[in-house]
Amino acid sequence: MDLRNETAINVAGLLQEPTGKARYYDLSLDRVRLDADEEAREVRGEVRLTRLRDGVMARVRVTGQVSLACVRCLRRYDQPFATTFSEEYRQTVDVRTGLGVMTNTEVDVEVSIIDENHEIDLTEVLRQEILVSLPMRPDCGEACPGPDLVETRGDEQEETAVDDRLAPLAQLLADDEPANRS
Repeated sequence: MDLRNETAINVAGLLQEPTGKARYYDLSLDRVRLDADEEAREVRGEVRLTRLRDGVMARVRVTGQVSLACVRCLRRYDQPFATTFSEEYRQTVDVRTGLGVMTNTEVDVEVSIIDENHEIDLTEVLRQEILVSLPMRPDCGEACPGPDLVETRGDEQEETAVDDRLAPLAQLLADDEPANRS
């Protein structure tokens, strides 16, 4: 089966199967919202759902790309990502009887659950795993031009390029020069 721009999967049929039974899905998402400013694009992968005694194990492998800002030049670039993860989803309602199978204290614990409609939703786990797979210090690669040089400062003998963002540091060096000559 294919999951096209959908992350919710009905597992009612799988929950009626014996333990160990598996189902496979191809996952294709145009966009996944990561936070207020970022989103993953062209997310492709596969999902394997395996029946457990009291739930379902989702094994997910995905690839895609995210537009990030380079920490050196501050320009946006497309960062590819790939991640593989497993997440266990526990039943809250028995599929055959409709009775609750988890107590309120068990539901309060942060676990991924199969909702009362016998669906699992991969959205939040997928979002978290994509974020964790991204580099902590994104950089656009060896060809990175570095910071933009905005203006040139200096005297007639020596001219040096100074980025405006670094101008306060250059001023500190200029203020410190007479003290160093004594």
